[in-house]
Amino acid sequence: MKNRRGVTLVEIVVAVTVLALLATVHAGVSIQLAKKNLVAASGINRSTALSTAVDLYTTMPYASLATNTGCTTISTVALYVHSRCVTVTNPTSAITRVRIIITPANAAFRRDTIRVDRSLPTTAGSIFS
Repeated sequence: MKNRRGVTLVEIVVAVTVLALLATVHAGVSIQLAKKNLVAASGINRSTALSTAVDLYTTMPYASLATNTGCTTISTVALYVHSRCVTVTNPTSAITRVRIIITPANAAFRRDTIRVDRSLPTTAGSIFS
């Protein structure tokens, strides 16, 4: 046989096949990583939505708790559009219970319920008596 220069068609087909297999594996791993990152980012946004709701109702004046009931759609938290439903009950005469239900618009995420109990503020005279 003579010394040949260049590559044969079979060698090219084998090289392209190996390259295609490597590209397919790389694409699959990249997609899985992107999904995990999306879930992690949504978890952070979920925590932000929960802490915002708790902060809102723990700092709200006691007298205005009962007027802030109902459902609201929140879309200001990036990638975590959700609805917040609030109910206010009085289990005792001195305690007001605020129940907050956060329902994500994306059905892949679960619903969260938060309960905040607020006690009746003490009057200035009762602190020292």
